[in-house]
Amino acid sequence: MTGEAAWQKQVRIGRTLLFCAVVASLLLGGSLGSIACVPVETSGQDPHTEELVEQLANPSASERNEAREGLLSLGAAAIPPLIVATESDNATLRWEAVNLLGILEDLRATAAVLLVALTDLDVHARWRANWAITRLDDGLVVPRLIAALECENQTIAWNAAVTLSLFSRTEAVPLLHRGLPSSGWRQWEAVNALGRVWNDETVLELTALLRRGPEDVRKEATLSLGRIGGEYALLALLEALASDPSPEVRWRAAMMIGRVGTVANVRLLQELLEMETDSLVIEYVEKVITALTHL
Repeated sequence: MTGEAAWQKQVRIGRTLLFCAVVASLLLGGSLGSIACVPVETSGQDPHTEELVEQLANPSASERNEAREGLLSLGAAAIPPLIVATESDNATLRWEAVNLLGILEDLRATAAVLLVALTDLDVHARWRANWAITRLDDGLVVPRLIAALECENQTIAWNAAVTLSLFSRTEAVPLLHRGLPSSGWRQWEAVNALGRVWNDETVLELTALLRRGPEDVRKEATLSLGRIGGEYALLALLEALASDPSPEVRWRAAMMIGRVGTVANVRLLQELLEMETDSLVIEYVEKVITALTHL
């Protein structure tokens, strides 16, 4: 790399780091100081480090793994180019970048990873950023996310609610409930997130979807109801085990009954077992009967 090209590269890195801080601040209605960004040294980057970052986008899994190991061995020196990579046009590279930033747990990356969690159009990169931001909490992530719930950009507000669910914050619940009548991915995300945070209305809302929703949503609703627990969630799971046409839903219902049920449910489970025809569902119901009998 020529001296001029290297200089331009450093300018781009510094510009991207500043962009992350400023945009995060504007999106979340705070001041630049509230982002608590830690300055990142961007001068003198090793070209080999940048090559490893670029290798993260390689179609070969073995090549990407080699790049991950190399960057992890560099530790803090890998942070600046990985932050820059969160702005890449390549969704695979963005996923890999936020993944490694989460593993390295360097708070200099908090603003960049939060931006991916709130704004990335690729669901895989966004969800990996959701995981990573839980490992990069500088003490201000939750307040920023709560503020973002009021963002005029509804996509950012929605993504903030989903991310907040990973921090078990009930401020996200009203917006997540509003996502339940949606269709496709947003509806699934709402059901999934409500298995982490909920209120008194959530079980009834999820039960309604368990009765009438598409199969992928019904499968997720059984898991969320099992995580919430309680009498009404248990009744919904028993109903799904007895009557849902999908064995994929029924075995999940059986599994979660094992989590929230009691010995009082064994007789009904035995009756349902006699009527069941799917081998996987039968296997799960038998395991649950054994587990509940020995409580």
